[in-house]
Amino acid sequence: MTPNAVADLDEWQLVEGGSTNNTAAFNPFNAFQVTDSSGAPIPAVTSANGFPAFGTWADGCAATVAALLQPIMEPIVTALRAGGVSVPGIFLFDVDQSPWCAPSADGIPCYASEILAGEIVETLLKGSSVQLKGSLTSYSNTGADLHTYEKAAYVTASDLGLVATKNALLTEAQQGVAVARDSLSTATRSLRRLALEDYTSGAASRFESSLVLLGSPDEQDAVGQYLLTIAASRLTDNYDGAESAFKTSVTKRNAAQASVAQATSLLDAAEAAENQALSGLETDAKNIEAGFACTAPQVTTAVASPVDDQGSAGQLWQALQDCLAPPLS
Repeated sequence: MTPNAVADLDEWQLVEGGSTNNTAAFNPFNAFQVTDSSGAPIPAVTSANGFPAFGTWADGCAATVAALLQPIMEPIVTALRAGGVSVPGIFLFDVDQSPWCAPSADGIPCYASEILAGEIVETLLKGSSVQLKGSLTSYSNTGADLHTYEKAAYVTASDLGLVATKNALLTEAQQGVAVARDSLSTATRSLRRLALEDYTSGAASRFESSLVLLGSPDEQDAVGQYLLTIAASRLTDNYDGAESAFKTSVTKRNAAQASVAQATSLLDAAEAAENQALSGLETDAKNIEAGFACTAPQVTTAVASPVDDQGSAGQLWQALQDCLAPPLS
């Protein structure tokens, strides 16, 4: 145990907020572990925040230690065993190299604003206070701008999914219209054929082969007219049903088209908000870079999908990392 390691853990707990800022009792770092290092279960309940809540500090510490000793958490343990670095944000950079709080798909670290603060402080400790003048104001806005961008990117991703879903429903509705149109067309042709046959020949003539035993031509015609009425009624019912189904399918398609239009409008607004947030981030980055009098790689400002490996915001973050070189890991 070193003062730096204790300071690192305190800083980490502050940004995680476990136990002190949520209902995950005795779980200061919001660990999901519910077994100790030997694999034995530790009594726990799921808190309102989704993290395990323990009954005592002993249980919570045992779970935390077991979580940290997993091989995938090695960057955290290595940093602590090395004595840690008490400068705010530097230790969080090491945490961000593990699955505990990995960077977003767009390349922004989980503890972005805290890490950036640590890098600025470290640069100050290296004698760059003159260069820092004018950039601290920009930094004060960076945390909020990062949060705004991440929120806008999330909304964009959600709206992209919504548009895809609505388009799938529209495709289904259009297929329904096509099927209903075919049924209506078939019913219409059947009615027209019946009407044409009734106009061009006597009712009984169509049934004469089956009505020859019924007596006189008048009797045969009467029966034929009766059968014709039944056929006409049935075809009319078929037509009415097909027409109703067609109108319903058209209504459903129109509603689906309106829904797609609405979802597309939401997506356009979300992308505009994401562009605006990214522009603010770029301004922050340039101001900080100017304050440190360094030149970072040029950043492409075109907005990338939040699911991309490295979007524009991620490039901005990398630009700041390069500006504040040497690397911290």
